[in-house]
Amino acid sequence: MIADGKAFVRVAQLRGRIATLARGGRYDLALDLLGDLVRADLGLGLPADALLRARQAAQLAGGRGEPVAGPLIVLAATLLAAEAFGEAIDAASAAIAQADPDERPRIEVMARLVGGAAQRRAGRPAEARLLLDAARGAAARLGESALAGLALAELAWVDLAEDRSAAAATCFEFAGEFLRRADHASSLECDALAVACWAAADDIERASDRAAIAADAARAADRLELVAYVDGVLADLALRTAPEAAPEACALAAESASANRPRAKAHPHESQLARELVTQARLRQVRVTADRVDRARHLEAGIELALVLDRKRAGARLGAFMFDLVEDAERAGALPARGELERLASAIARLGDDDLAEMARGVLAELA
Repeated sequence: MIADGKAFVRVAQLRGRIATLARGGRYDLALDLLGDLVRADLGLGLPADALLRARQAAQLAGGRGEPVAGPLIVLAATLLAAEAFGEAIDAASAAIAQADPDERPRIEVMARLVGGAAQRRAGRPAEARLLLDAARGAAARLGESALAGLALAELAWVDLAEDRSAAAATCFEFAGEFLRRADHASSLECDALAVACWAAADDIERASDRAAIAADAARAADRLELVAYVDGVLADLALRTAPEAAPEACALAAESASANRPRAKAHPHESQLARELVTQARLRQVRVTADRVDRARHLEAGIELALVLDRKRAGARLGAFMFDLVEDAERAGALPARGELERLASAIARLGDDDLAEMARGVLAELA
């Protein structure tokens, strides 16, 4: 949901209708609207408000003697979005315990999916894998393609956390297939992430083959940001494994990132990703350009674009790029251009991250 005036009006209307229905004793209708309000609050980036509504929904159902497992799942998912991982796990477990026999199979799938996602984010991959594997298998048996796909996507992130890129790619591919069966838009993201994981595993053939399919599907769905993302993945892969193909790949990635910008301006929720993709594209151009003037021009533009990102992302991009330049020079048997590294270090210092700034100074000290 885009956080515009209409969205906030919608939230206000929902809150007013819920209050009126509750005062009039129409708790069944109020409960349904509370679920809508939870989703609206989350869409507007208001997790505290969403959490309050989710708790109200669970309490309202329990107070009327109605099934509470469904509202508890909503509460667990909302706690997950609010990064209250321990409470999310507890709410998911409570949902299973409170489920009626006829709803238990689906409730168990959803609860294990949310619980597994919470365990992963809390840094407990083994516990996450057990819950997510159970959710995936049960969802597939129930014919719940969307839930099976989401569980597989979460399993892919667990694999990535354990540096198992090829396994993660396989999970993302299967996740995309399940989500496609359910006509779920996230299938396209899974396709793109599978490409990134094959690239991380240095499987050039699979990454290239999957990239063509993923980019075509994203283009057909008018998801130009995913086209740009996939092209960027291939450009990074070329820089790492096929330097002779890197200039062309980087030029294509820059073209895709630029083509996405006009659309992103009309969709504010995509503008952050669009800026990051353009930033990455411009910094890549530095690495494939030999002319000093052109390198300086691309570097300055890339830094300016990076500093518009939020500080964490800007720091990650600029810090990683410092190491890219050092590694490029080492592969060429040359010394890095100190002036370029000093310019990057100066930009990093402006972000106010002391640890990152110290890292940048350390890189420069190594060249002294």
